[in-house]
Amino acid sequence: MILLIRGECSSSEGERIRGVWPDAEIISCNREELEQNLPEADVVWGGLRPDQIALGERLRLIQVQSAGVDFMLCPELQASPAKLCTTSGIHAETIAEHVLGMMLSLIRKFPQTILNQSRSHWEVLEPQLLHGKRLGIVGFGSIGQAIGLRARAFGMHVVGLRRHPAPSSCADEIWADDRLNELLPLVDHLVIAVPLTPQTKGLINRTRLQLLKPTAYIYNISRGTVIDEPALTEALTQGRLAGAGLDVFWEEPLPAGSPLWSHPNVLVTPHSAGQLPDYRERAFLVLLENLQRLKDNTPLLNSVDKQAGY
Repeated sequence: MILLIRGECSSSEGERIRGVWPDAEIISCNREELEQNLPEADVVWGGLRPDQIALGERLRLIQVQSAGVDFMLCPELQASPAKLCTTSGIHAETIAEHVLGMMLSLIRKFPQTILNQSRSHWEVLEPQLLHGKRLGIVGFGSIGQAIGLRARAFGMHVVGLRRHPAPSSCADEIWADDRLNELLPLVDHLVIAVPLTPQTKGLINRTRLQLLKPTAYIYNISRGTVIDEPALTEALTQGRLAGAGLDVFWEEPLPAGSPLWSHPNVLVTPHSAGQLPDYRERAFLVLLENLQRLKDNTPLLNSVDKQAGY
C-alpha cells in the first residue's frame, strides 16, 4: 500500500501507520512529488485539485484533513473510484464553544464593553439572557448537535433542522429542513452549520433574512457563500437584525474595506472556529481508523456521498 502524505510525516506517525499496515510505503510529498507519485498511490492524506484527482488512477482513499469538501466537488471526483473521507466530528466541540462564545459576547455587549475599557469609559450596558430564548440550528450533524447540547445547558429551546429528522437529546425539537422558512420568524438566535453544496449555496438569501425578527442574531460557521453577504450586511446596517457572529465569508481574508469589520454588533473571526491545539493528532487518528477499515474492507468513517457533497 502506497500512502502519500502532503507535507512532513514524523517518525512516530510512520510507526503508527505501519502498526496498522506493516508493509505501507509512506511518501511525504511537496506538490511536485505528489503529482509524480499519484499514478501509483493507493491513499492520499490531504486534499487534491481536480487535475490531481485525475492522476490517481489507483486511488482507493482520499482522506482530507477538513470537515468540508466543497473545494473538491468536481467531475474528476465523481469519476474517480476513490472513496473521499473527511475529519467530520473532530471540530465539533471547539466550534460549539466558539459559537456559544459569540452568543455570550454579543448579548452581554462585550465588544462595546472592551471598547469602553480601552477609552477608560464607565458605562453599564443592558444585557440579554440566553435562558428561555429559541435557537435554530440549520444543519444538525455533529457540529450542530454539539452546539445544541451546550445551548440547552444554558436553558435555550433548541430546534435543529436536518434532512432526515430524528429525535436527539441535543435538541428540544428536530424539524425537516424543508421547514426552514417556518422556523426563521420564530428564532432569537440562528446558527448556520450546513456543509456547502450546490443546494446550500445561497441558502440564507435576502428573502429569508427578511423573515428573521429584528431582534434576532445570526451566526455562520459553515461557509461564507451559504449566506447572501451583501444582503446580510444591509440588514445589519439598517438595524433589521440585532447582530451577527461570522467566522466565514465570501472572500477570505475578509477585505479591509468590508463594513462588517467596523459594525458594532458584528463579531468577525478569521475562519478559526475549528482550530484546535491538537488538530493534527485528531486528524491523524481518523486516518489511522480509515486505514484499518480499508485494510479490513469495512465501511469507512466519514465517507462522503459524492452526489450530495457531504
